[in-house]
Amino acid sequence: MRFTCLILFTMVACTVFPSAVQADDVISYRRHVWPILKRHCFACHSGGKPEGQLSLATAASIARGGETGPLVVPGKPRESLLIEMVSGAEPSMPPKGRPLSQAKIDILKTWIGQGGKIDSIAPLAESRVVIPREYTHAPALAAVAFSPDGQRIACACRSEVVVIAANGQGPPLRLQTNSDLLTHVEFSADGKLLLAGGGTPSRFGEVSVFSMAGGKRILSRRVSQDTLFRGGFSPDGKRVALGGADGAVYVIPLDKTSPPQRIELHSDWVVDVAWTPDGTKLITAGRDKATKVASYQTGKLLRTVDSSAERVSSVVTDGVFAVSAGKSRTLIGYQLDVALQNVGVTGAGNGAKPVTRRNQYVKNFESQPGEVIDIALSGDRKSIAVAGTAAEIRVYTVADRKRTAVVKGVRVPVFCVALNQNASLLAVGSRDGRLEVFRLPKGEQVFSRIPVPMKKAVTRR
Repeated sequence: MRFTCLILFTMVACTVFPSAVQADDVISYRRHVWPILKRHCFACHSGGKPEGQLSLATAASIARGGETGPLVVPGKPRESLLIEMVSGAEPSMPPKGRPLSQAKIDILKTWIGQGGKIDSIAPLAESRVVIPREYTHAPALAAVAFSPDGQRIACACRSEVVVIAANGQGPPLRLQTNSDLLTHVEFSADGKLLLAGGGTPSRFGEVSVFSMAGGKRILSRRVSQDTLFRGGFSPDGKRVALGGADGAVYVIPLDKTSPPQRIELHSDWVVDVAWTPDGTKLITAGRDKATKVASYQTGKLLRTVDSSAERVSSVVTDGVFAVSAGKSRTLIGYQLDVALQNVGVTGAGNGAKPVTRRNQYVKNFESQPGEVIDIALSGDRKSIAVAGTAAEIRVYTVADRKRTAVVKGVRVPVFCVALNQNASLLAVGSRDGRLEVFRLPKGEQVFSRIPVPMKKAVTRR
C-alpha cells in the first residue's frame, strides 16, 4: 500500500509528542500513538475516499487495514506494514515531509510489540492553535507571495503568516490564524489586504484576510470539512477561490453576508485554482490527474483540457494560455480559445466519439528535471517560475514558452515559489523552512533567511 500524501500535508509541524519510550513503558493508543498518526497520516487516511482505502477514523477500520491488508501485525513490529513504511533510510511515509523521528518510531514499535491494542479513539475536538514565540525547528514554507509593489514577501509558516521586507532586513510581521496548516498566501491587487487560506485536516477549511495597514484580521470564514488548498483573489478582489479536498472549488465572498459557492469539478482533491483575468473562468488542477476549465458564473465544467498519467500539482493562467504540471515532470500550456471551441462528434450510437482538438491547443514546454510542485505567475502575467524536487528553478515567458532564466543550487524540495511584478525577483520557500530570494535573470542571491524567530542553540561547556 502506498502512503501517497499531497505535499502540503506532509510538511513539518512543531507539535510536542511524547519523549522516547523505554521497553517496559505501557503505550496507550489514545495518548501516545494517535497524536503521531493524526499529525502525519490522518489527513490522507480519513474521509470518504481515504488514500489506499486505509481509514484511521475508527478502531474497526484501523484493524481492517487498507487495500493490501492489515496495517499492524499485533506483537510483531518487524512484520507490520506501518513500521516498514516509516522506517529506513528513505521511508515511504511521509513521502515528502521530514521522516518520523526515531522517538516516534519507537513508540509505534513498542505499541505494536505490546499487542497493538486500541484503548479508545480520541474525539476530534478542535485544538487551540499555539504559535510559539520562538521555534525550535523551522516550519516548512507552504506558500510565498510578493506584494504588488515588490517591497514585501508573505510566507505561510504552519499556522501563521510571516511578512518580511523583500531585502530580507528588519523584523517580521507575524499574523496568526486559527488554521492548523496554511496552504496559500496572497496580497490583493492594491496591496491593502493579505489572504491566508488553509484549515485543519478533516475538520474545516478556513480563509483569513488581514489589513496590511495595521496587521488586523478583518475576515475569517470557515467552509467545507477539510483543509482548503491553493487559489486566490478574483480579479475584482471581491471573493476568493480555493481548492477543496472533496473535489470542489470553494468561491468565498469577502462580504460575510454572501454565502460561499461550491463548484464540484474533480473526483479528488482540487490542489490549485487560477482565475482568468476577466474573472469569468476558473482553471483547476486536481489530484485526480486532471486539468479543467469551468465557468465561474454558471459553475459548469467547460472542458477537461488534460488528463495526465500522474498527479497534477499546480496551474496558472494569463488568460490566453493555462499552464499546469505535476509529478510527471511535463509542463504543458493549453491555448484556451482553441480548447474551448465546440466539440464535435464522429460516428453514431455506441461508436460515437468526441472530436479532440488536443493536438491543436496543447503547447508543450521543455521537460522538467524533477517533479513539479509549484508554478508561480508574475504580476504582469508574462512569466512563470517552475519548481519542485530538482535543485534548480526555471523561468519562462508564457507567450512563447522560452526559458529566460535558471536558478541553480536551491534547497530541495522546493514547496513554493513567487515572482514579483516584472519577474525580476524570485522568492523560494523550501521544506527546511528557509526563504531564499534571487535576482533574475542571472540568479544572484539577494538573501537567505528563516522567516520565523528561532531559539538560539545552547552551548554546553
